[in-house]
This record gives sequence, structure tokens and C-alpha cells, in this order.
Amino acid sequence: MEHSFWNTNLFQTITMIASVLTTIGIALCKYHNHKKKELKNATTILLLQIDNIERNIEYIMSEGIINGVLQEAPMHYSTIIYDENQWNKYSHLIVGVITQENYEKIDTFFKVAYRIREQQIYIKQKIQQSIDSKVWHYYNAVYTQVGNNDNPIQNIKTIHQRYNNTSVPSFIQLEFAIGLEKALKQYYRLSDGNAYKELKKFK
Repeated sequence: MEHSFWNTNLFQTITMIASVLTTIGIALCKYHNHKKKELKNATTILLLQIDNIERNIEYIMSEGIINGVLQEAPMHYSTIIYDENQWNKYSHLIVGVITQENYEKIDTFFKVAYRIREQQIYIKQKIQQSIDSKVWHYYNAVYTQVGNNDNPIQNIKTIHQRYNNTSVPSFIQLEFAIGLEKALKQYYRLSDGNAYKELKKFK
């Protein structure tokens, strides 16, 4: 009795190997596509954050500190440089896909942004403390009038007007202004260089 090749162990082995190789190929293809998509998403997020960081830092440079003197209102209303450092989150995906030099430039950019952000937060906290102190003293003066006068309305209006018209500079230690200025001097626009362009290729 002749055995058909299609029923032999050899054919079954070849079929099994082909099936395994196909499965591995599909898995590798899916993995590669997943990694590619992951890299694309990471670079999109990083590019958006770099643009925002540059905008926020350049606002502080032009409005927040002039000739070494902090400008309270612009600093108070300035947007925090960033909420979450996306470079810390995604830098591992960028290793090896861009040049070492460009990787280091991006890394330095985020380190400088962190230093500026740190000083910005300290300054905003000091300004907020000053505002809170003014509010406390205002209410203290108002409630003193309520307790000591039969008809305190006019006195309260006068106090309100006086507090609105009086500008008491916030006490912000000189070190914060020096620290901010020093950090700002280390800043450079990443979007003007090759590192940004190389990163953009993966978007």
C-alpha cells in the first residue's frame, strides 16, 4: 500500500513549521506596528509639550522679569511651564532612534525647563502669600468696624477703597529673581534646531 506524501509525517511537520513561522511573523509584524505607533504618539506628545514650554518660558522672559526686576502681575498670571514632564515618560522610546547629540539636546532642554519651572512656582507661591495676607488684613479691618460702630457701612466702603488703591509689593526674596534669571539664561529654543526636526520625522 502506497503512502501519499500528503499523509506523511514529513508533510505534517512541514505544515506545523510553516504554521508556527506564520504565527511568529504575524506576531512580529503586530509588535513592530505597535512600537511604531507608540513612537509616533510619543513624539506627537513631546513636540506639543516642547511648543508649549517654549511659549510659556518666552512669556516669562518678555513679561515676567525686566532688567532683573520681577513683574508681579505677569508672574502671578503666568502659565506653569508644564504640568507633567512628558520627556521623563517617553524618553526611553526615543533612545536609539535619534542621534545621541540630539537626544542630549532634548534632555538638556527639559532640564532647563524644570529649573525655570521650579523658580516660577516659588515666586507664584510668594505672590499668593502676599495676596492672602492682604485679604486677611482687609477682613480684619472690616470686621473691626462692624464690631466697633453702630453704622459701619461708610467706614467699610472707605476701607475697601483704600485697600484697592494701595499696592503693597510682595516680599519675594532676591534669590528667587536671581535664580529665575540664571535659569532663563540657560534657555534656548529647541524648535529652531536639528533635534526638533529629527523628532518631527517620527510624527
